[in-house]
Amino acid sequence: MFIMSVIALSGSYLLNGQNQPDTKPNIVFIEVDDLMFEFKGFYDSEFIKTPNIDKLAQEGVFFKNASCQGMMCGPSRNSLMTGMYPHNLGFYYNGQLRKLPEGVWTFPQGLQRAGYYTAWVGKSHIRPGGKDKTKAMKRKMGFDFVKQTKGRVVLCRNLKNNKNVDNDWYLSYLKSKGELETFKKQCYKISTLDDDYLDGFFTAEAIKFIKDYNRQKPLFLWLNYTLPHGPFDVPEKYHTYKPENMPGPTTTTNYKTPEGLIRKTKPIKGDNKIKKYQAGFCANISYLDKQVGKIIEALKQNQLYKNTVIVFFSDHGLMMGNHNLIHKGTLFREVTDPVLVISWPAKMQKNIIIDDPVELTDLVRTTLELAGAGKKDLNMRKTSVSLLPALYRAEHINRKYAFGEVEGYIMVTDGKYRLIKGDDAVLLFDDEKDPFNLTDIAGEHPDIVKTLSNAIDNWIKETGRILPPKTF
Repeated sequence: MFIMSVIALSGSYLLNGQNQPDTKPNIVFIEVDDLMFEFKGFYDSEFIKTPNIDKLAQEGVFFKNASCQGMMCGPSRNSLMTGMYPHNLGFYYNGQLRKLPEGVWTFPQGLQRAGYYTAWVGKSHIRPGGKDKTKAMKRKMGFDFVKQTKGRVVLCRNLKNNKNVDNDWYLSYLKSKGELETFKKQCYKISTLDDDYLDGFFTAEAIKFIKDYNRQKPLFLWLNYTLPHGPFDVPEKYHTYKPENMPGPTTTTNYKTPEGLIRKTKPIKGDNKIKKYQAGFCANISYLDKQVGKIIEALKQNQLYKNTVIVFFSDHGLMMGNHNLIHKGTLFREVTDPVLVISWPAKMQKNIIIDDPVELTDLVRTTLELAGAGKKDLNMRKTSVSLLPALYRAEHINRKYAFGEVEGYIMVTDGKYRLIKGDDAVLLFDDEKDPFNLTDIAGEHPDIVKTLSNAIDNWIKETGRILPPKTF
């Protein structure tokens, strides 16, 4: 079990200056896709085993009330890359952003200026523009090293249409191994590939990069997995979960959900169907957990682990039969609350849960401070808050509210109460008592609704007007 603590602890590590460690650490982001908070072992779930992710949490700090800003892959990842909110980009759902604004600032650029060698490996939903995305990621986004491809669903679609096969990093690899036809035949089916399964391939490439890394500069590696995003097609040996052991749906609400709030979700009805879906999700997570363990071991074997901050997080969560829905793009807690763990055992607190509200965009300021970035970069996104006080001393962070949004709706949370507001919606939930947002209590607490509504108004004033989709 974890020790809950948000007060200063004796024997805590002191910072050099304001918020800067004594030496610049390596920083490794492990970003995963769709991992919902309920589906991790250290949430006390009895139906899922995630020993490697659990170990990271036990050696670090788990942010219980983290919020993502975008509710799909593209909006979330581009928001984090730039430190901007979806409404600053007009990017609320996948496909709405053509390319990021020309000359946009990104925090990896600040890391480069702070003396870091920056690397991107894995899936990419970033929109830098340009015909050659790898070159654009280097030139515009702030990366020295880039190896990227699409997610499994897009790769299958491209392969079916014979599109970009020879130019794709992963598909070219499969072709060289004589495995391209196997991948094509098994699209959306259980894979017979293991180490050459897409996420296993990412792991192998990241390990090779870590093993060969011999630069004097500190390293920033952003490793992007496609899992546990569907299809649930990892090798058969990971499908050990029985549907009857899954939690099943959470469905009964005391309110009618606005159609606009769930227009990107998909209905799924029937306990058996939902539980089978959840068991497949767990299989994907088990394969993912194994990859996380391999990365940690590679850092240890190459003498990098001791001076490496590992940030494990999901871009967002997922409806897993909750409200009889699957998919994402909505503002219920299952989607807005990503898993976020930060671990640096040599310097930071261990086995700590922080229940303050935080945003994924707070990783921008936190990472730049760890890197000892200059004031100009540190001040580029003033809405990003440093998490270092919580990480070093388990203190409260300087954030009162966290926000997330989809087209037409905004969510604000203070870590306990969640308000979802739109033209046709004012929904208030107590996330502590009602973690799956089944009971609207707005009518019982008009004072809380007013306070959180004012927080939304002030946030919009502070962050800029709400842009329509496809502005850029």
